[in-house]
Amino acid sequence: MGFLDLPFMLKAFRFRRLVVEDGKRRKKKKPLWLTPVSHGYYTVDRLSYADNSSNDDSVFVQREQQSEELEIWLFGVSNAGTGKEIVKYMQNHLFDKLPNELGIMRKCKETMRRAYVEEERTGGSAASVMVVNGEKLAIASIGDHRVVVCKDGEAHQIRDRKASTKHWSQFIFPVCNQGEEEDESDPRNSELVVITEKINSDTEFIIIGSPGIWEVMKSQEAINLIRHIEDPKEAAKCLAKEALNRISKSSISCVVIRFD
Repeated sequence: MGFLDLPFMLKAFRFRRLVVEDGKRRKKKKPLWLTPVSHGYYTVDRLSYADNSSNDDSVFVQREQQSEELEIWLFGVSNAGTGKEIVKYMQNHLFDKLPNELGIMRKCKETMRRAYVEEERTGGSAASVMVVNGEKLAIASIGDHRVVVCKDGEAHQIRDRKASTKHWSQFIFPVCNQGEEEDESDPRNSELVVITEKINSDTEFIIIGSPGIWEVMKSQEAINLIRHIEDPKEAAKCLAKEALNRISKSSISCVVIRFD
């Protein structure tokens, strides 16, 4: 009797082992993004101050999770009118049908370029950052709104070195390169630039700032001011308040994105 039951017992053991091992494999499955993303933003309400001029900035933050394999953050600061149109375009053309991970960066970059191209013609000003799975960036800027990336304590900006309309994908450059001083009046700052970049171990945080931030402090100053502040909400508040203390005349808004 025992010999007759042996094949059945072996099959049952193999089946149970398969189920257990399959269960273990499922438990080990984790989201692909390993770098936590935290953020904070702050806008100075000009109506509460003596000049009685309104803040015409628009700040937007949106998170979309398509699946366990795909998470996208969208951050931006822009003129109020500009921001509404840019956000509307991105929502309609990016978040409606998200591709797989292999094609997402190409779609992010192209969608950002198309969203900004109309503002390039009309002289609008805006800056946006997309964070994909906590490991890749898509950055766009035009006009006086600016994106500054802190890498190992050093300020980096996106620049169009070639000034080419054919190749609109460019790079991130250190603010002070080979002893050059940062040129705030560089006419290239008004041109549309869209880039993609990997988030490395030396990528600490990103600042998206309105003209009121950058007219009273240089990019490296802003990095040095808030680098020691771990809470991005407090960092954004500190940056905006400092711009106000320096008697900035333009709109003051900023977003700080940290990678912990």
